[in-house]
Amino acid sequence: MLVKVTNRNNLWKVVDKFGGNTYTFPPGETVTVPQEAAEHIFGYGLPPKERFKKKMRMGIANHKDGDRMWSNIVIKPVGNVEPTGAVREAA
Repeated sequence: MLVKVTNRNNLWKVVDKFGGNTYTFPPGETVTVPQEAAEHIFGYGLPPKERFKKKMRMGIANHKDGDRMWSNIVIKPVGNVEPTGAVREAA
């Protein structure tokens, strides 16, 4: 499944790797990526504790604007998907 990742930050350009591919999320843009990439990079679909680990790995967990920066990353499924409330378990 694909997801749309919108980076609503003004200056923070997110660049990360997953599965041998580099993914770039420029400020003010939406990028479509595999759900697995969004899970690895942003913790999409994971419980809060696992998402926090992703924020730590990116180095913004202790940044004074880290929470705002993180909340400005919006991830939505592509297409008409009904949410089930299920949470993926970390591997």
